[in-house]
Amino acid sequence: MSLPEPLEFGATCAQACYWRRCQRSPGDPCLNIAARWRLEGPIQIALMERAWQQVVDRHEVLRTEFVEQDGQLVQRVLPHAQFRIRHVDLRGAPPPEQEALSERLGREEAAAPFDPFRPPLLRITVLQQADDRAHMLLTTHHLAGDCWANLTLVREFAAICDALSLGATPHLPDPPMQFGDFASWQNAWLAAGGAAAVEQYWIKRLDGLANFMVPTDRAPPAHPTRRGDIFGMMVPAGVAEATLAAARARGATFFAFGLATFAALLHRWSGHQDILVTTQIAGRDELELETVVGPFINTLALRMACAPETRFADLLDETLATVGEALENGALPFEKLTDRITLPASDRRGALHGVNFQVLNSAFLKDTRAGAVALRGFPSLSPGAKRDLDVYLVEREVGWRAQCEYDPDLFDEATVAWVVRSFVELLAAVSADPARTLADLPFTPPMGAPSGAGRRLQSAAARPVAVDVAAVEVMDSASPDAPAEDNSVRAERLVQLWRAAVRCDDPPPGASFFELGGDSMRAARLVARIHDAFGQRVGLARFFQNPTLAGLAERLGVELDSGPSAPVTGYGDDGDEDWRIMEVSPRGSRTPVIGVNSVETLFALARDFGEDRHIFGVRLFEPGKPHGIAGKTFPEIAADYIEVIRAVEPKGPYILFGLCVHGVLALEIARQLRDAGDVVEMVCVVNAWHPTYARRLNFLNRQLVRLNDVSWNLRRVFRREKTFVEFLGNYRLAQASGLLQLAVRLGLIDRAPTRTGSEFNDDFLLTLMQARDACEPRGVSGPVMQFLGPDTPKWPGIDRTLGWKGVVNGAIHVHDMPPARPGPDDPGVACIVTHFGRMIETGAARG
Repeated sequence: MSLPEPLEFGATCAQACYWRRCQRSPGDPCLNIAARWRLEGPIQIALMERAWQQVVDRHEVLRTEFVEQDGQLVQRVLPHAQFRIRHVDLRGAPPPEQEALSERLGREEAAAPFDPFRPPLLRITVLQQADDRAHMLLTTHHLAGDCWANLTLVREFAAICDALSLGATPHLPDPPMQFGDFASWQNAWLAAGGAAAVEQYWIKRLDGLANFMVPTDRAPPAHPTRRGDIFGMMVPAGVAEATLAAARARGATFFAFGLATFAALLHRWSGHQDILVTTQIAGRDELELETVVGPFINTLALRMACAPETRFADLLDETLATVGEALENGALPFEKLTDRITLPASDRRGALHGVNFQVLNSAFLKDTRAGAVALRGFPSLSPGAKRDLDVYLVEREVGWRAQCEYDPDLFDEATVAWVVRSFVELLAAVSADPARTLADLPFTPPMGAPSGAGRRLQSAAARPVAVDVAAVEVMDSASPDAPAEDNSVRAERLVQLWRAAVRCDDPPPGASFFELGGDSMRAARLVARIHDAFGQRVGLARFFQNPTLAGLAERLGVELDSGPSAPVTGYGDDGDEDWRIMEVSPRGSRTPVIGVNSVETLFALARDFGEDRHIFGVRLFEPGKPHGIAGKTFPEIAADYIEVIRAVEPKGPYILFGLCVHGVLALEIARQLRDAGDVVEMVCVVNAWHPTYARRLNFLNRQLVRLNDVSWNLRRVFRREKTFVEFLGNYRLAQASGLLQLAVRLGLIDRAPTRTGSEFNDDFLLTLMQARDACEPRGVSGPVMQFLGPDTPKWPGIDRTLGWKGVVNGAIHVHDMPPARPGPDDPGVACIVTHFGRMIETGAARG
């Protein structure tokens, strides 16, 4: 097989901006991001280097070189980028000199230029002071990351060190996507006009903006040094507690309260009434993006009106509204905004790059361990001032710290110290009395010319919305006081819901939901919509006992015009049912078959091989009920399923069945049952990938698997098996980019599709998949039957067991499935029933 062309992606707006700055000012230190940690424990450089190499191997953006093609910046991903730690041994220096040396070397490292043509755009320097003590300096380039990404890298480094120090192989879940994917989606979104509405919001919001700037100690030099420095102080514990309490009392976030206070200080200091402060958001609105490395961070421009007679409480309310609107419109890349906003000419950076404010909490800066070594974060060193003033509040284990990164070309340290101290004093004053006007707040001008600079925010919440629950009336249509509704109307409504679920215009009332092509997801959707339409609950378990239109009609007390064409079995009382159990065929003397969250195939199996055999499904999800698996490990979730299984069949033998992630769960359930002494004759799974197999593939095969998945999903669109919007919804990138949410706001679609395709158990499935990805199953016994769908990769180099070879002790029987065709003659289901049924029927599973 010939090798494909190297992976190439377009650059994001932010990357293109950073690249232009690289061209204008080669080696600009302001494009560096620096952080540092104290290492306490045995320093093992070789182990650390192995761990960092694995981190680089995991993230394409760290192995990316940037080139220009036809005037456009392109990211070209390399299969490998060699990584080396710079080790500086200071153990020979006297202890009093070590800290001074470490500080000087740290400053030099933070500002040292990168070669943007040579990946990796990541550096690690270890300043070793003793056998068990060192500073670890981490520096990345903005082309490849941001401050959030640096912390992700350190967390992964720590996890890999944990494994390596024990002699184990690290197994971290694969990143949900790579940054190049995000860049492609962002460019497509912008090209399709996705940003037009938010761009208009910002143009209107910043219309008439003056070039707000704070006073400086000196004029900008003709040739800026691009240096940066940081002044900081601890916020007295009493002030921090009072500020947090005052923010809560006003229904404000700590960020909004701090920002309003900072705006008041800027007003009193500069005399301006039109105040503009920028801040940063992580740009990772979706949970899945938190572990993706790249320059996602985006800047918001927050404009606030301040007048001497303005009460602080009113300024806080305005700030809350401003922050909320900015977050709602935060998808626009800041670089697009700076291209559209025209400000008066100035020899300074200008209002959009002048003053910044940010809050970083302890969860963002949490200490950790890497094997036997403790990593303790401590204040970073400035690589170079990106703005005039960067004020930020940082929560550490010892309390809150107020800091300001500033441009020494413009400000003296004494002025910046005045800014930080005045800010803390104002926090105390407005916390004590928010009703004071800005003119009444304590303010002492600086001795010399004041200064300013800015830094960044990780996140801020919009203003909370209060809901008066007592004012909301809920009418249950099943209530005895509800007005009676004509039977023909109810019957027509039920038939329409049934037709939509089975996608059939004239379904026989007695035909099985599953024979008509229904599946578990559609069943969950159907019973949820029945509840919405009739105000009556039909549990999935009861529905599966008689999955027909006639059965539903009897349960709802609806008389169908045509009458039932098949005997209808009663549903019983919902209050007595265990919704976790889905009965398919009655108890018998032969080994029971248990489906894990999967029943549609079991109905077909019961039809041909269900005589004298108990067949049922187990699940932990019911529409409208909490699933209760959040925060649990995959083995813990499997143990919950075993509890349900034993409530029905207390002892083995058992036969288990599951699709995809549920197949992996079935294998874990089987392992635990066998460990407990029960017999599991066989496990049948469909498209069940071992959780670590995808990341064990080589670089080429990983990329081909990604392309194969997209290709098959597009085929389903072309065959009209799903819409293009549903196709987009399958990918984290479309969800994270805001494209689908924008389409909803514009009225182009009714609702954004879910990631899994199921609007009622999407959270359950995503939580289950997250737990699976963090698990590494071992010691699974066979026999196992694995069915591979037509969309499963089958080229040379792909293990047909999907990673279970060497993990399963025993036979693994692999069968290829034909393409599915919804309906009673689905060849995919027929293939499973034929091979699986014959094996359990002949007793071959026990062999």
